[in-house]
Amino acid sequence: MCIRDSSRGDVKYKVAKRLVELLKEGKKGLVIMNAKKETGYMFADITLAVNEVAEALGKKENLVNMANIDPELGLPRVRQHAEYIMRDFKAHGVEIHEIIGGMDEYPVAGEKVSELIKEKYSDYDFAVITGVPHAVPMENIGHMELISITNGPRQVLPLKEMGHEHVMVEIDLHPKTLGVSQIVESEFGATLREVAKEA
Repeated sequence: MCIRDSSRGDVKYKVAKRLVELLKEGKKGLVIMNAKKETGYMFADITLAVNEVAEALGKKENLVNMANIDPELGLPRVRQHAEYIMRDFKAHGVEIHEIIGGMDEYPVAGEKVSELIKEKYSDYDFAVITGVPHAVPMENIGHMELISITNGPRQVLPLKEMGHEHVMVEIDLHPKTLGVSQIVESEFGATLREVAKEA
């Protein structure tokens, strides 16, 4: 299966255009970051970008943000990553409505997301899921339009097979997040910001 090894996923520009359409139409969306340790510094940028664009379109109230940045969970270094990311979210005026776990327990966080959606957000139209999207069970998100961003090219095909409509890969994530202590710009975040300017 050579395609599984080399797939960079969907074209970010096209998916960004679709996301802007969904926001403009007033659709309700979940922005879910379920990231592993340092990768969160780049996946968090996607949460920022979606919120910035929604705010520019006057649709910020249609979003619910979730992130696995509980500063009480995990080893000290992992808790520090969570604190730094939360600090940056606050500095950008982004509210995290649901804290879904710690940054080294993404499988548990995925289950928590599923429960929250079942209880409170089952009528939402789309979900942007970053980090480890496959950790979120399909049962309560299967009816939504799913936009997923991972850092593993090998995840593209399995996610598509699970029912994720749009799947993208942040290729240079590891070198860009090595040793950082603040959110760094993601390729999809940058693309979304540009596309929104044209909207």
